[in-house]
Amino acid sequence: MYPASVTYVSAVIAGVLAAGALAVWPWARRRGRFAIAGIATLGSWIAWHLLLNATRATGFDVDAPIIMLSWEDVGSGVVALFVTVLVLGLITDRREAAVRVVGAASIAGVVAMLLDLVV
Repeated sequence: MYPASVTYVSAVIAGVLAAGALAVWPWARRRGRFAIAGIATLGSWIAWHLLLNATRATGFDVDAPIIMLSWEDVGSGVVALFVTVLVLGLITDRREAAVRVVGAASIAGVVAMLLDLVV
């Protein structure tokens, strides 16, 4: 698959892009939620790609013919969404409306998925 250095550099990029996308939303700027989501995206990216490397899951990096996304790309988004929902929903913002927490996590997931298209 990829060298670990590519995983770490792209994880930083994913975290920064997710935080930047969320920083546009006033709700996410309050209490530093955009930074929390960026860190969650960074961590989830590293975990997902190291898992793929450890299991030699090269078959996950094959793009589907119509949607041009691979399981690796989609997995990056899903894992980022999942980790961000867990961190925001269960740790930092337990009293917030679920629609906001899931909305923020969805933005982070989409950013991670789109970045993985080009990495």
